[in-house]
Amino acid sequence: MDIGTRKQLFLDDAFIQEKRDVAFVMHPPRKMGPVILPELPSEAGRVGLYGSVAEVDGAFMMWYWAFERRVDGKGRRGLALARSPDGVTWEKPILGVVERGGNKANNLVPAMGDTVSLNPSGPPEERFVLLSPEGWGDSQEGGLFLRFSADGIHYRLHPTRVFPFVPDTQNQVRYDRRLGKWVAYLRLWDPGRRVGRVEIDDLKAPWPFAGDHPPHRLWGKDHPPVPRKEIQTVLAVDEDDPDECDVYTPVVVEYPWADNAYVMFPSFYRHFPEPNRGGRFTNDGLLEAHLAVSRDGVGWSRPSRRPYIALGPEGAPDSKMMFVFAGLVRTGDEIHHYYCGYDVTHGQYAGTPELHHKGAICRAVQRLDGFVSLSAGVPGGDVTTVPLTFAGSHLELNIVAAATGECCVELLDEEGAVIPGYEYEACDPIYGDSTHHRVSWRGRDDVGALASQTIQLRILLANADVYAFQFVE
Repeated sequence: MDIGTRKQLFLDDAFIQEKRDVAFVMHPPRKMGPVILPELPSEAGRVGLYGSVAEVDGAFMMWYWAFERRVDGKGRRGLALARSPDGVTWEKPILGVVERGGNKANNLVPAMGDTVSLNPSGPPEERFVLLSPEGWGDSQEGGLFLRFSADGIHYRLHPTRVFPFVPDTQNQVRYDRRLGKWVAYLRLWDPGRRVGRVEIDDLKAPWPFAGDHPPHRLWGKDHPPVPRKEIQTVLAVDEDDPDECDVYTPVVVEYPWADNAYVMFPSFYRHFPEPNRGGRFTNDGLLEAHLAVSRDGVGWSRPSRRPYIALGPEGAPDSKMMFVFAGLVRTGDEIHHYYCGYDVTHGQYAGTPELHHKGAICRAVQRLDGFVSLSAGVPGGDVTTVPLTFAGSHLELNIVAAATGECCVELLDEEGAVIPGYEYEACDPIYGDSTHHRVSWRGRDDVGALASQTIQLRILLANADVYAFQFVE
């Protein structure tokens, strides 16, 4: 395996040939509290459910759903814009283009849709792509459409219906850098909610799907069908999940700061009993964010069944439901997640209009590369990687090693023999917390003489976590 100078994450066993007393451990991010609350009249009904974030020209943009408030809970929804210089402080620009409450003093953009993605290969007028369900009341012509924009504010609807289904919720279409093509992640219903995937050769042409299944009109004959088996399922609940549980949203990111790493932050929906079975509300339950990881965006694994972002304490704005926004942004060695949280359950919200001012968009901070680590306690363990070739002159680790632990690395040849000068005993012990620790052996950190040779890493660690490794110049 040739890895060049590309960073590699320890998400799963992809790089592991042998391991002893070492486990993969998921690391939840730190919750930092709300960054956006429903302050404007145009969002007084609620902020969220869904949204997207992206770095644009050195700053950050966020698009989120916003609902005006009405007594019956049916206030109009819109797509709102926020901007930030640092990912921490967000401002709502008064765009003056959409009327709410008799004026245009709000941050709504004149379009509506599920998620916004950046278009790395399109013309300037198509820099932003908004996936937009259209024709909810048209059983024959409704489906998913695309809107394009030069500035993320003013969108033009493309006339082609790209998918003749309306899957509901936070569907995504995003450019896959590894494949060099667009990929959509959509909700499927088979029979419960799950995540489907389709690769797209021409973004503006109808997307491929299997047409040999009868349409499933979940919402009734007057509405477009929902997809069931028409595209490939890539994530669903399994026998280790509780009964009455399904996958509500996808939220896939091709991690841009490492090689061949995809992360997904789906909301898992735990259903409560329906009213005819003793429940209080229809379609009721709790939602929390989980983590799935992949090397190709197709085959996914879940490093833990515990929540990646857990529900907050009673009364907190994220104590009952949460939906992670599409996209990650980075400042320094920190990654920022954004999610919408609610302190009401799914059915409680829908069935109780007086609660419709709820919701907050919150921030959570993750260590760079910090989703999953190779972890060992005391007395320690070790892993040996698969044979690989590299470029560069130095080996760096993203690592946390306790004062009562340590980490050392030795280099092996392709037969598994220790390379002289790079023995475990010669490695300078690694302690502390660093996202770019340079490994050395008796003070010497140059491994350039081994570049292009087939080697293996043997990492020995105790009371430590290793998140990633990279050979650099």
